Amino acid sequence: MILVIKKILTAERYSQILSCAVLVCIFLVGSPFSQPKTSQTNPTVQKATQLIQAGSFSEAETLLKGYLIKMPTDVKAKVLLGVVFDQTNRPSEAENTYRDILKTSPNDVSALSNLGVLLVKTNRLDEAVKTLGKVLQRQPNHQQATYNLAAVYSSQNQSQKAVPLLEKLVGISPKNQTPTNKDVSLLLALSKAYVAADKAKSAVRIAEFLENLEPQDPRLLFTLGLILSGGHEYEKGKIYFEKVNAQIPNRFEVLYNLGIAYYNLNEFDKAQTVLRSAVDLDSSNADAFYRLGLVASAKNEVENAVGLWLKAVELRPQFHEANFLIAEELSKRQGYSGAQQFYEKAAFQQPDNLLYQVRLVVTHIRIQQYEKARAILEKEDTKRKDNLNVTYLKGFLARVEGNYDEAITAFEKVLRLAPNNADALANLGFLAYERGQNEKAELLLRQSIKEDQNIFTAHYDLGRLLVRLKRTEEALKILERGVEINQKDPGIRYQLFLVYSRLKQKEKADLNFAEFKRLEKLYARTGAATANDKTQEIPNSVEQVKKP
Repeated sequence: MILVIKKILTAERYSQILSCAVLVCIFLVGSPFSQPKTSQTNPTVQKATQLIQAGSFSEAETLLKGYLIKMPTDVKAKVLLGVVFDQTNRPSEAENTYRDILKTSPNDVSALSNLGVLLVKTNRLDEAVKTLGKVLQRQPNHQQATYNLAAVYSSQNQSQKAVPLLEKLVGISPKNQTPTNKDVSLLLALSKAYVAADKAKSAVRIAEFLENLEPQDPRLLFTLGLILSGGHEYEKGKIYFEKVNAQIPNRFEVLYNLGIAYYNLNEFDKAQTVLRSAVDLDSSNADAFYRLGLVASAKNEVENAVGLWLKAVELRPQFHEANFLIAEELSKRQGYSGAQQFYEKAAFQQPDNLLYQVRLVVTHIRIQQYEKARAILEKEDTKRKDNLNVTYLKGFLARVEGNYDEAITAFEKVLRLAPNNADALANLGFLAYERGQNEKAELLLRQSIKEDQNIFTAHYDLGRLLVRLKRTEEALKILERGVEINQKDPGIRYQLFLVYSRLKQKEKADLNFAEFKRLEKLYARTGAATANDKTQEIPNSVEQVKKP
């Protein structure tokens, strides 16, 4: 069987695509419309039904209209006329017909079912749910209504409601987990619903059932691979993609999704190989270069990763994820000045992405573009009232600008939003230190360390506070722990130099002073933040949103 895939489908995009596909394929199971059973004594209605099934809608319409002039109360004929209107793209006439029937026959299942279909087609999904629900109240085993209601729930991301309906249709029950219905499109819909409902293991079970039905169908295997990959069942998804690739090698869509599966299974060499093959087949696909960049980054091939992401952006200038990741890598290795333009592009392209806005604010702060940082924060504060990240950065910006009262107000608000937040406590400890409130500073900094034993800034500030207070032995313990957390900061090395000098440990003092000078020179060259730059204390984890 020849594999025909006209559009590139990725595991991420497939979730949205299949939601729509489920709706379509369910409508294609039999007829989406309820056609009333005709009586042997009513040849006109029988004939109209046959014409509709044959697609002869014009003839059916003429026949039904003539018949209804004589028999205006025949509900079966009216339902069929509504079907004709619907099938000939006259939704208003169809809806009026069904609603007219329901005025005098409110329990007519065919009219209700067909109205439900019409409401789905005209995107009135909430009303469709209510209407199809009425059908199932009156006739619980009504298949078309069950199909369509499940499809609506799937399209609304209410898969927990879709699952029992689809299970019923395929014959799954608590006592029998093996489907009795072998309709492929219906089973695919159920597998997708399981994934969306976080029942990936059940999705695998259905996938294996389908595989046994059609073990050599590459289209089916490819679809199963996409569904399971969408549910993070990459190991099983990988197997399906490998089988398709063995049957029909050198297909971009297959190699691309196989590469994604390998990447998510940390099989980076395999991912790199198949994604390079995909790029060879389609060198204009930005997603493939982006994925190759992710693999290169995972393998610590930083220059290669950035180059691949730059190629992705060249192919798709609005590729915000690639712009963002370029900025992330450049900020680590070349400083924030080099990363700024890419953070700006990502933030401009996705203005509602909080992570992008936060990173851009941090960049502006680090390169002392405080007005730009403030403008973004004011805008975000209006959009996201009492957001923890925005409030924290407002406090930090005020701190670096020397507006300590404003900074304290913001950090205290952070603590109201997130009690015992280690970063807010550390900043309040720093501000108390700066104001000479030594006892308060020590209390806050120790509390910060209690909340997060790996918070570098609190260790650094507490260590230099203890140095100031000439509590040398205590300072040494805190500063040595700080170096364990962050060995690349020059400032803490200088504090250790002071401590070891006081303790008359010249060799250790000299070693730390030399390391201080080396790191300070390194940071000056890269443009990154140092211990003397307060912006170093912006925690990279301040944002609580997921990276792309």
